[in-house]
Amino acid sequence: MVYTNPRLKGAKIAELYDADYFQGHGFDTSVNYVRDVTEFSGENTAYSLHDWDLDTIRELLDTHGRRPTARDARRPTARDAGPRSLLEIGCGTGVFLAKAREHGFECQGLELSSYAAEFVRNMGIPVETKSIEEANFAEHSWDAIVMREVIEHLPHPLESLRTIQRWLKPGGVLFMATGNYDGPERKLRGAEWFYFMPEGHLYYFSNRTMQKYLKKAGFRESHVTNQGDLLMEWLKKNGILEPGAARPRNLFKRAVFQAVRAVNHYISSGMRIYAVK
Repeated sequence: MVYTNPRLKGAKIAELYDADYFQGHGFDTSVNYVRDVTEFSGENTAYSLHDWDLDTIRELLDTHGRRPTARDARRPTARDAGPRSLLEIGCGTGVFLAKAREHGFECQGLELSSYAAEFVRNMGIPVETKSIEEANFAEHSWDAIVMREVIEHLPHPLESLRTIQRWLKPGGVLFMATGNYDGPERKLRGAEWFYFMPEGHLYYFSNRTMQKYLKKAGFRESHVTNQGDLLMEWLKKNGILEPGAARPRNLFKRAVFQAVRAVNHYISSGMRIYAVK
């Protein structure tokens, strides 16, 4: 397990996520969440990797279904009643949640920054300005929970995953994205790897450590793949990724898709993680 030492704690962590951070002037200058809102507002109908991630989440939910609970026995019409619920933890300014709403999910955000949360509320999406430890969702509350580029920021990631596992409904899906510590770029660049940001990135995961964490947290199934955005954007740009599907329906496109993903798995600095309760 790889982690930053010493690590910031409590209020010092919260102080990092101010207006400057979300405008691209904080410890991670590669992100600009306020700009993302502007771009989304102008091109919110464009097919993006957010759409593909949501198609993948939906396919996993369709495949695994939702196993009935004792509470469902008293509610015979509960299964698949209404839209599926999705919670994004660390939702930032809410662009992914807005996309999820377009896909028919009933959405809510959990965001530590009150500055960022206002952007989400302005989109008409409910959001709580709390940490995972402070939130008080009931067990079996959500069909899907999303944490994109969040788990590396958490001071207690294993405990957080255990909490999230309780919040998910049986058969529910957790989707995460984070850096890949075992990627070739980290091995080549060493301490100069772009993902090393000791102020805000507290933990660094490999495929192996991520799968062990998910197993310890109680997930019955996990899929960890090294999939960054660059080659996936190439697939989208060339029409290989198709709106509405996690995998291309056309056999030729599916072969290209699988080949590019296989290459991506060995060269990417990013991971996409799917876990099923």
